[in-house]
Amino acid sequence: MNTKFYFFSGKGGVGKTTMAASSAMYFAGQGKKTLIITTDPASNLADVFEQKIGHKVTDINGVPNLLAMELDPDVATAEYKERTLSPLRGLIPVESFAVLEEQLNSPCTAEMAAFDRFTDFLQEPEYDVVIFDTAPTGHTLRLLELPVEWSGVIEKAAKEGDGGQTCIGPAAALAESKAKFDKAIEVMRDTSRTTFIFVLRPEVTPIYEAERSIAELLKLKIISQELIINGIYPQSACDNPFMLARFAKQQEFLELIKNKFSVPITLIELEPQEIKGKEQLAKLGKKLYEAPINLKDYTPVKIDRGADTGTNNFPAIDERIKSLLSPNDSKRRTIFFAGKGGVGKTSVAAATALWIAEQGYKTLLLTTDPASHLSQIFEQDVSDQPTLINGEKKLWASRIDPVKATNEYKEKILVEARKKYDAQRITAIEEELNSPCTEEMATFEKFIDFATRKDFEVIVFDTAPTGHTLRLLELPIDWSKQIEIKTFTSTGETEVDKITKSRFKEVIDMIQDINQTTFSFVMYPESTPIEEASRAMDELLTIGVPTSLVVANFILPESIVTNDYLKQRKAMQEKYLAEMDRRFTAPIVPLPLLVDDLIGKEKLKEAGYMLYGKQ
Repeated sequence: MNTKFYFFSGKGGVGKTTMAASSAMYFAGQGKKTLIITTDPASNLADVFEQKIGHKVTDINGVPNLLAMELDPDVATAEYKERTLSPLRGLIPVESFAVLEEQLNSPCTAEMAAFDRFTDFLQEPEYDVVIFDTAPTGHTLRLLELPVEWSGVIEKAAKEGDGGQTCIGPAAALAESKAKFDKAIEVMRDTSRTTFIFVLRPEVTPIYEAERSIAELLKLKIISQELIINGIYPQSACDNPFMLARFAKQQEFLELIKNKFSVPITLIELEPQEIKGKEQLAKLGKKLYEAPINLKDYTPVKIDRGADTGTNNFPAIDERIKSLLSPNDSKRRTIFFAGKGGVGKTSVAAATALWIAEQGYKTLLLTTDPASHLSQIFEQDVSDQPTLINGEKKLWASRIDPVKATNEYKEKILVEARKKYDAQRITAIEEELNSPCTEEMATFEKFIDFATRKDFEVIVFDTAPTGHTLRLLELPIDWSKQIEIKTFTSTGETEVDKITKSRFKEVIDMIQDINQTTFSFVMYPESTPIEEASRAMDELLTIGVPTSLVVANFILPESIVTNDYLKQRKAMQEKYLAEMDRRFTAPIVPLPLLVDDLIGKEKLKEAGYMLYGKQ
């Protein structure tokens, strides 16, 4: 494709940033003035290019024509507030200005500000190529839906005349934004100007997510034109039964992908070392665009995988680790698993929840990730209500459904409002609730509901990728502060405010108490997951949340290191395991690379025994 705008999307951890960065290097090398911008709040772009970037357009050192930017939601929010308020200072009554300023203190404004800045780059005339390295799929879909939703909200509010209001200000003041959003929608739908590329690995959940996400984009009239299959094992490196079994499984998935998708599909082999730095990115860019391996020209290899290579060699239970996963002093235990997309959070969370339930504790596994695959992992339907896992007596699972949560939240607000207000005020509240911001608030409200439940002894949270998890955990504190501000700037604290503040305080106290909460990071031993987790650990400490546990995933077993390729990968892992040990004071629990994906209860139970031991 020879377009101006390129979007790289897909499940976390599939290599989106690497593919986006190598593409940027290639286009810049062709003499095109190229900008790469990341919309991921937990960006690794600076790590990949090995230089500071930040929330400003920055030249990439030593690469003519290449510039980069990491969109910072906090900075974007401050810029958005100032841009909105500045023209109105002194022009509207002080009381009206104070109301607008209070509206913009809402955490919802952060979402608005981020995508407002994102749409700026779809208007860029000065670059030949603009590449978007996006957040993991669920949040990318949300970002792409927002211009469509906000354009409709502003248009509807404007039709009401001078009094037209949205939750982020008067419709008249947002007319310029509507024009920008409409143009952004037009550009994203135009295949002559925009190319959407999904990156995935030959595994169950990335394939499922790519298929689902492509269908969601079609609803927005956005067409995905290409796929990149990343992380394929070279056949020459698979010279032992374990690696041969993994290679065979990948080949089966390549056959499935070939039959399922009709777009151009490029194959990229897994390198023995991580791809990092401009030299390696440039080499990968040439592979992608000058010597691509197309799946339509590739015949997947059919191999007999042989017998399942399970193990019964489990460690004994470590009481120190067990204490981090068990209720303490009659207080419920809450466990969060966080980390970069693709590190195996959902699998580790599910294996942990099963292990805890087997210890006799009534356990709930809850996912806050909009692109979660709990249903696929447990091979049964998991809904927004706690569902007993088949064959288990102590384990339930649930997920937060953003659409259902939003509808329930709207109805709850309106039921209360109808008891107090007249029809005109109710109409105004309904309009405000139609704002896209409502979904974030509704999802957050559901999180609070689950976090304050008392009917489970242990709750295990499988969270969204790092940046979005940090936002979720910081929201109780942000909203609590906003209620404090409201108390001093309005008629006082209402009964609803008091109840809400009490609930927020309960959650804040819970996540800050190591006797109630275990905050865990999952990562694999490579640079970007470690850097991301380390930054997140430091940020969590600023809100009083310490890290108590680290899971090191996908560790190559010594017994399978039988050739130079695997020896190079093992040496790289050993280097980064030492780095993890240096950076994190919490206990580090290893989980070896397994032959198969962790799908189904038996494999999950085995992984739990590998992690935490078996009596």
